[in-house]
Order: sequence, then structure tokens, then C-alpha cells
Amino acid sequence: MCIKTIPLAAMLLAASPAHALLCGTILDPMSVSATALSFGNYIPTGAGFANTSVKVSCGLLGLDLLPNFTVSLSAGNAGTPSGRYLAMSGSHLNYNIYADPGFATVWGDGSSGSVTQTFNSVLSLGSINFTGYGRIPAGQYVAAGPYTDVVTVTVSY
Repeated sequence: MCIKTIPLAAMLLAASPAHALLCGTILDPMSVSATALSFGNYIPTGAGFANTSVKVSCGLLGLDLLPNFTVSLSAGNAGTPSGRYLAMSGSHLNYNIYADPGFATVWGDGSSGSVTQTFNSVLSLGSINFTGYGRIPAGQYVAAGPYTDVVTVTVSY
């Protein structure tokens, strides 16, 4: 099993054991990228929403087959994915990243009721995108300022 880890909104190219016709080799590395989850200004009287995209692809040409893999997200500032929060100078703003647009299932590492995203290759070439649905619940009255979290994307194959 190979594991790739990147911070959200960063990119990593790394080699893995060779597979016949599969990307993830030294000649055709698998790449992972993610867009930043940016909520903008939060207004406590309403929930905040934002999306992120995680892209897993085959090397430069995208002509090899994607292997089976699983994408997980770390807990960030929190101890578990289900308790994620943005932080600024000791203040916390609760939020989470969900695997579905209805905000029912937390996308995490499989712990504390969270789920991972799985891709089972059926002759798929190129790349695949996963969407993370971010939500900040309403009713959190916190000091104004930049709140941040760093969530790590891990691809295991």
C-alpha cells in the first residue's frame, strides 16, 4: 500500500511501486491537488458555505489507468474530523467538510463517524475529482478576524 499526504491546496508528486498499465510509477507518477476551502466573511445570523475540490490524476500525460485508491482528510486543528474548527488567537469557529451536498456525512479518515472517499478503477484514464462541501453553522458569535485550519489530504493506493 502506498500513501500520499498533502496539505489542502498543495500538490505532491511521488513514486510508488510499479503496476502494469497503472499510473503511480516513477515514469508516470500519480499527482494530488486540492483547492482551498475559503468561506469569506462569516455572518453569525446565517450559515457559511464553501466547496473544495480534490483531484487525483495520472502523471503528465494522463494516459495510464488510475489504480484503486482511498482519499481521506485529517482532523486539522481538532482531535477528530467530526469536531473540526477554525482558530484565531484562542478563539474557535466550528465548521466541517462533508462528502455530500446535504451535509449529512463528514469527510474524514473513517474515525468518529466520518467517511473516506473511495475510487475503484474500472479502466479509468486520466483523473478524478472529489468535492468537499464546507459548512460553518450559524449562531457562533466570535471576534472578527482571519480564522484558519490546515487539513491534510491523504491518498492511499
